[in-house]
Amino acid sequence: MPVAIQESVLLPIVVNPDAPITIAEQITQQIKLLIVRGHLQVNQPLPSILHLAKYLKVNHATVALVYKKLTQQKYLASNRGKRSVVADSPLVRQMVVRKNFYDLLNQAFSSASQYGLSAAEFSAAAYAQAVLAERHQLNVAFVNFYPDSIDISASLQSATGLALVSIPWTQLQAKEPQKLQQLLLADLIVTTIKNLWDVAQIADPNKEVIGIDIQPDMQLLSHISSLPRNAKLLFVCAEQSSSEAMKQIIEYSVHHVESKAVTLESVQNNIIGLQEFDLVVCSRQVESQLSKYIPPSLKLMTFSITIDPVNLLVLQARLAAVEMEKLV
Repeated sequence: MPVAIQESVLLPIVVNPDAPITIAEQITQQIKLLIVRGHLQVNQPLPSILHLAKYLKVNHATVALVYKKLTQQKYLASNRGKRSVVADSPLVRQMVVRKNFYDLLNQAFSSASQYGLSAAEFSAAAYAQAVLAERHQLNVAFVNFYPDSIDISASLQSATGLALVSIPWTQLQAKEPQKLQQLLLADLIVTTIKNLWDVAQIADPNKEVIGIDIQPDMQLLSHISSLPRNAKLLFVCAEQSSSEAMKQIIEYSVHHVESKAVTLESVQNNIIGLQEFDLVVCSRQVESQLSKYIPPSLKLMTFSITIDPVNLLVLQARLAAVEMEKLV
């Protein structure tokens, strides 16, 4: 019989020894599902390995393996040697965006149950369907020249509905075999317009490379545009390179303001005075921490980007054309 975790642990995980997948995989997938459904929030600590293993009545090594795998995949993060917590990562944010998919999956299983299919039979049927569909699934690679805080791949995935393979440019420059192989296998390669030439030089000559232009979120851009001349903006991220990237993207569109890029640590250590600025812009990753230092008179906005609408239309048209070619 399946063994359910006690309610006090706040993780409604079920382990079934007779399931067609391993116990470790059962726990792994259910933790991901709890994140998607909001039962587990960003930075929320999970039960300790021993605690979870005890309540699920499984070997603690199995739970340790699950936590290690999810940490390596950026679903979880270490909390300074304490418990594992839900990571504040682009991958986790992408999962939350895909909640509708999991809702549809739940509806599909409910329908399957009405026809008498067990969970094992449903998973087998879903796998068979996925294998057939994968034959025609486009493999799109996005070569990213920006830090993780400039989450372009998530915006692209939301706009196109495709599961993109995001490849950091630095890893291609370093000629990492896995990343070069991902680029080679791609049906279509996407990157930012100003970096088209660089990617074309390293990609297979027979591969099509499409460029997109990124823009600051319209709400953020409108607010900055309404500021008086020589207003002062402060960009804050965990890493200096990320802050500089945000500053560069904004300055490309707006020229009447003065801006400075710093790290969260410099704000926390009072190296930079916030009172001299008219607006603070930060990444989502540091928003909750930074908000503690923002005085009531100072506005704090999070940074996000959008894809140029014309570029997006061109990309969608090319995706449709390449998909038709693959079906023929």
